[in-house]
Amino acid sequence: MTTISEIISDASEYVKEGLVEKWQRWIILIILMIVQSVTFYIVPLFNGYLVRVYGTKEGSAPELDDYKRLFVDGWKLNIVAILYMIPAIIIAIILGFLSVLPVITSIMNKGRIDELLGVIIGSFGLMVAGLVVAIISLIMYMAFVHFSRTGSIMDAFSVGAIVKQITDGIGWGTYIIMWIIVWIFSMILFVIIMGLSVVPPLGIIAGLVLAPIWAVFIAKINCNIYDNRP
Repeated sequence: MTTISEIISDASEYVKEGLVEKWQRWIILIILMIVQSVTFYIVPLFNGYLVRVYGTKEGSAPELDDYKRLFVDGWKLNIVAILYMIPAIIIAIILGFLSVLPVITSIMNKGRIDELLGVIIGSFGLMVAGLVVAIISLIMYMAFVHFSRTGSIMDAFSVGAIVKQITDGIGWGTYIIMWIIVWIFSMILFVIIMGLSVVPPLGIIAGLVLAPIWAVFIAKINCNIYDNRP
Protein backbone atom coordinates (compact mmCIF):
# COMPACT_ATOMS: atom_id res chain seq x y z
CA MET A 1 0.00 0.00 0.00
CA THR A 2 1.45 3.34 -1.06
CA THR A 3 1.56 6.00 1.64
CA ILE A 4 0.20 9.55 1.35
CA SER A 5 3.72 10.99 1.23
CA GLU A 6 4.65 8.59 -1.58
CA ILE A 7 1.52 9.55 -3.53
CA ILE A 8 2.35 13.25 -3.26
CA SER A 9 6.05 12.70 -3.98
CA ASP A 10 5.28 10.66 -7.11
CA ALA A 11 2.85 13.31 -8.37
CA SER A 12 5.46 16.03 -7.76
CA GLU A 13 8.09 14.11 -9.69
CA TYR A 14 5.56 13.47 -12.48
CA VAL A 15 4.93 17.21 -12.89
CA LYS A 16 8.63 18.05 -12.60
CA GLU A 17 9.67 15.62 -15.33
CA GLY A 18 6.63 16.05 -17.55
CA LEU A 19 6.10 19.82 -17.44
CA VAL A 20 8.84 21.75 -15.66
CA GLU A 21 11.69 19.99 -17.43
CA LYS A 22 9.70 20.02 -20.68
CA TRP A 23 8.79 23.70 -20.55
CA GLN A 24 7.49 23.78 -24.13
CA ARG A 25 4.65 21.45 -23.09
CA TRP A 26 4.07 23.63 -20.04
CA ILE A 27 3.70 26.74 -22.19
CA ILE A 28 1.27 25.00 -24.55
CA LEU A 29 -0.83 23.88 -21.58
CA ILE A 30 -0.95 27.47 -20.32
CA ILE A 31 -2.27 28.52 -23.74
CA LEU A 32 -4.82 25.69 -23.77
CA MET A 33 -6.04 26.68 -20.31
CA ILE A 34 -6.41 30.31 -21.38
CA VAL A 35 -8.38 29.25 -24.47
CA GLN A 36 -10.59 27.01 -22.32
CA SER A 37 -11.25 29.83 -19.85
CA VAL A 38 -12.04 32.58 -22.36
CA THR A 39 -14.40 30.26 -24.26
CA PHE A 40 -16.14 29.27 -21.01
CA TYR A 41 -15.09 25.62 -21.46
CA ILE A 42 -16.62 25.39 -24.94
CA VAL A 43 -13.13 24.58 -26.24
CA PRO A 44 -11.99 22.29 -23.39
CA LEU A 45 -8.62 21.25 -24.78
CA PHE A 46 -6.94 21.48 -21.39
CA ASN A 47 -9.58 19.21 -19.86
CA GLY A 48 -8.92 16.83 -22.73
CA TYR A 49 -5.29 16.69 -21.69
CA LEU A 50 -6.33 15.92 -18.11
CA VAL A 51 -8.35 12.97 -19.44
CA ARG A 52 -5.18 11.81 -21.16
CA VAL A 53 -3.33 12.07 -17.83
CA TYR A 54 -6.11 10.16 -16.05
CA GLY A 55 -6.04 7.49 -18.73
CA THR A 56 -2.29 6.87 -18.48
CA LYS A 57 -1.65 4.29 -15.79
CA GLU A 58 2.14 4.46 -15.71
CA GLY A 59 5.02 6.40 -17.18
CA SER A 60 5.63 10.09 -17.72
CA ALA A 61 3.18 12.82 -18.65
CA PRO A 62 1.53 12.14 -22.04
CA GLU A 63 2.37 14.03 -25.20
CA LEU A 64 0.34 16.94 -26.50
CA ASP A 65 -1.01 15.86 -29.87
CA ASP A 66 -4.25 14.90 -31.62
CA TYR A 67 -6.10 18.07 -30.62
CA LYS A 68 -9.33 16.79 -32.10
CA ARG A 69 -9.22 13.97 -29.57
CA LEU A 70 -8.40 16.42 -26.79
CA PHE A 71 -11.50 18.41 -27.72
CA VAL A 72 -13.76 15.33 -27.61
CA ASP A 73 -12.27 14.06 -24.34
CA GLY A 74 -12.51 17.54 -22.85
CA TRP A 75 -16.23 17.60 -23.53
CA LYS A 76 -16.58 14.16 -21.96
CA LEU A 77 -15.01 15.54 -18.79
CA ASN A 78 -17.29 18.60 -18.94
CA ILE A 79 -20.38 16.42 -19.22
CA VAL A 80 -19.34 14.11 -16.38
CA ALA A 81 -18.59 17.07 -14.09
CA ILE A 82 -21.91 18.79 -14.89
CA LEU A 83 -23.97 15.65 -14.33
CA TYR A 84 -22.23 14.92 -11.03
CA MET A 85 -22.84 18.46 -9.79
CA ILE A 86 -26.57 18.55 -10.68
CA PRO A 87 -27.71 16.96 -7.34
CA ALA A 88 -25.69 19.50 -5.35
CA ILE A 89 -27.08 22.38 -7.42
CA ILE A 90 -30.67 21.16 -6.91
CA ILE A 91 -30.16 20.80 -3.14
CA ALA A 92 -28.57 24.27 -2.95
CA ILE A 93 -31.54 25.81 -4.82
CA ILE A 94 -34.12 24.07 -2.61
CA LEU A 95 -32.38 24.97 0.64
CA GLY A 96 -31.77 28.49 -0.61
CA PHE A 97 -35.50 28.88 -1.27
CA LEU A 98 -36.31 27.52 2.19
CA SER A 99 -33.95 30.06 3.75
CA VAL A 100 -35.87 33.02 2.27
CA LEU A 101 -39.32 31.48 2.73
CA PRO A 102 -39.78 32.88 6.28
CA VAL A 103 -38.99 36.37 4.95
CA ILE A 104 -41.46 36.05 2.07
CA THR A 105 -44.17 34.71 4.40
CA SER A 106 -43.70 37.55 6.88
CA ILE A 107 -43.91 40.17 4.14
CA MET A 108 -47.08 38.65 2.70
CA ASN A 109 -48.67 38.54 6.17
CA LYS A 110 -47.45 42.07 6.87
CA GLY A 111 -45.83 40.81 10.01
CA ARG A 112 -42.35 40.95 11.45
CA ILE A 113 -39.65 39.57 9.20
CA ASP A 114 -38.20 36.59 11.01
CA GLU A 115 -34.62 37.16 9.92
CA LEU A 116 -33.16 34.81 12.54
CA LEU A 117 -35.12 31.83 11.22
CA GLY A 118 -34.01 32.65 7.71
CA VAL A 119 -30.37 32.86 8.79
CA ILE A 120 -30.58 29.54 10.67
CA ILE A 121 -32.18 27.70 7.76
CA GLY A 122 -29.83 29.35 5.30
CA SER A 123 -26.75 28.37 7.33
CA PHE A 124 -28.00 24.81 7.67
CA GLY A 125 -28.65 24.74 3.94
CA LEU A 126 -25.13 25.89 3.16
CA MET A 127 -23.65 23.20 5.41
CA VAL A 128 -25.77 20.45 3.83
CA ALA A 129 -25.02 21.67 0.31
CA GLY A 130 -21.30 21.84 1.16
CA LEU A 131 -21.36 18.30 2.54
CA VAL A 132 -23.16 17.00 -0.56
CA VAL A 133 -20.65 18.74 -2.83
CA ALA A 134 -17.74 17.24 -0.83
CA ILE A 135 -19.13 13.69 -1.02
CA ILE A 136 -19.98 13.98 -4.71
CA SER A 137 -16.53 15.46 -5.45
CA LEU A 138 -14.77 12.53 -3.77
CA ILE A 139 -16.59 10.12 -6.07
CA MET A 140 -16.42 12.41 -9.12
CA TYR A 141 -12.62 12.66 -9.12
CA MET A 142 -12.34 8.87 -9.14
CA ALA A 143 -15.02 8.80 -11.84
CA PHE A 144 -12.73 10.94 -14.01
CA VAL A 145 -10.02 8.29 -13.75
CA HIS A 146 -12.46 5.41 -14.14
CA PHE A 147 -13.98 6.53 -17.43
CA SER A 148 -10.61 7.74 -18.78
CA ARG A 149 -9.18 4.25 -18.32
CA THR A 150 -12.03 2.49 -20.10
CA GLY A 151 -12.74 5.18 -22.70
CA SER A 152 -16.49 4.97 -22.05
CA ILE A 153 -18.20 8.02 -20.56
CA MET A 154 -20.92 5.76 -19.12
CA ASP A 155 -18.35 4.15 -16.82
CA ALA A 156 -18.06 7.48 -15.01
CA PHE A 157 -21.45 6.73 -13.49
CA SER A 158 -20.64 3.21 -12.32
CA VAL A 159 -20.75 4.50 -8.76
CA GLY A 160 -20.73 1.03 -7.22
CA ALA A 161 -17.51 0.08 -9.01
CA ILE A 162 -15.92 3.43 -8.15
CA VAL A 163 -16.83 3.16 -4.46
CA LYS A 164 -15.46 -0.39 -4.41
CA GLN A 165 -12.24 0.82 -6.01
CA ILE A 166 -11.78 3.30 -3.17
CA THR A 167 -12.90 0.90 -0.41
CA ASP A 168 -10.69 -1.99 -1.58
CA GLY A 169 -7.80 0.31 -2.40
CA ILE A 170 -6.61 3.29 -0.40
CA GLY A 171 -9.65 3.24 1.91
CA TRP A 172 -12.05 6.07 2.68
CA GLY A 173 -10.22 7.33 5.76
CA THR A 174 -6.91 7.78 3.95
CA TYR A 175 -8.71 9.12 0.89
CA ILE A 176 -10.41 11.87 2.91
CA ILE A 177 -7.16 12.72 4.72
CA MET A 178 -5.44 12.93 1.33
CA TRP A 179 -7.98 15.47 0.12
CA ILE A 180 -7.75 17.51 3.30
CA ILE A 181 -4.00 17.79 2.68
CA VAL A 182 -4.62 18.75 -0.97
CA TRP A 183 -7.13 21.36 0.18
CA ILE A 184 -4.59 22.86 2.59
CA PHE A 185 -1.97 23.00 -0.18
CA SER A 186 -4.55 24.63 -2.46
CA MET A 187 -5.33 27.30 0.13
CA ILE A 188 -1.62 28.04 0.59
CA LEU A 189 -1.20 28.40 -3.17
CA PHE A 190 -4.29 30.63 -3.33
CA VAL A 191 -2.97 32.89 -0.55
CA ILE A 192 0.39 33.20 -2.35
CA ILE A 193 -1.29 34.18 -5.63
CA MET A 194 -3.57 36.65 -3.84
CA GLY A 195 -0.52 38.13 -2.12
CA LEU A 196 1.17 38.62 -5.47
CA SER A 197 -2.01 40.25 -6.77
CA VAL A 198 -1.07 43.35 -4.78
CA VAL A 199 0.94 44.02 -7.92
CA PRO A 200 -1.81 43.07 -10.45
CA PRO A 201 0.36 41.69 -13.27
CA LEU A 202 2.25 39.40 -10.87
CA GLY A 203 -0.92 37.75 -9.51
CA ILE A 204 -2.34 37.13 -12.98
CA ILE A 205 0.94 35.81 -14.34
CA ALA A 206 1.46 33.53 -11.30
CA GLY A 207 -2.07 32.16 -11.66
CA LEU A 208 -1.64 31.44 -15.37
CA VAL A 209 1.77 29.83 -14.90
CA LEU A 210 0.93 27.68 -11.86
CA ALA A 211 -2.64 26.61 -12.74
CA PRO A 212 -1.70 23.97 -15.36
CA ILE A 213 0.97 22.47 -13.11
CA TRP A 214 -1.42 22.32 -10.17
CA ALA A 215 -4.22 20.76 -12.25
CA VAL A 216 -1.92 18.04 -13.63
CA PHE A 217 -0.50 17.49 -10.14
CA ILE A 218 -4.02 16.90 -8.75
CA ALA A 219 -4.89 14.64 -11.70
CA LYS A 220 -1.82 12.50 -11.03
CA ILE A 221 -2.68 12.29 -7.33
CA ASN A 222 -6.11 10.97 -8.34
CA CYS A 223 -4.47 8.40 -10.59
CA ASN A 224 -2.18 7.25 -7.79
CA ILE A 225 -5.14 6.95 -5.43
CA TYR A 226 -7.14 5.00 -8.00
CA ASP A 227 -4.24 2.60 -8.65
CA ASN A 228 -3.35 2.20 -4.96
CA ARG A 229 -3.99 -1.41 -4.03
CA PRO A 230 -3.08 -3.32 -0.85
